[in-house]
Amino acid sequence: MQLAKEAEILKEIRASEEESEDMLKKAEAEKQRIIEKAKKDSLKAISDKKGEIIREREEKLAALREKAASLRNEKLQESKKSAMQLKAKAEKNISEAVDFVLEKFEGMI
Repeated sequence: MQLAKEAEILKEIRASEEESEDMLKKAEAEKQRIIEKAKKDSLKAISDKKGEIIREREEKLAALREKAASLRNEKLQESKKSAMQLKAKAEKNISEAVDFVLEKFEGMI
């Protein structure tokens, strides 16, 4: 009887050990699943953030290019206006210079 009781206790201990090992395996598997999900979620978040940063950078670059083109056009217009004014002044000075030279030449004759 004592032997049967000890055998029963050993069976219970063995069953408990197997149950504990099974629980540990399931817990380890759950831990790995959680870790893999966290890695996947992290990589997705990083990828999404990189995409967002790239989009923002492209938008800023496009805005800067547009501003640079606008400033360039503005400076070109100012330069054209200045060149036209210089041309008009030069033409006026040429006619005045011709008149002056003619006056001097006529004065010499």
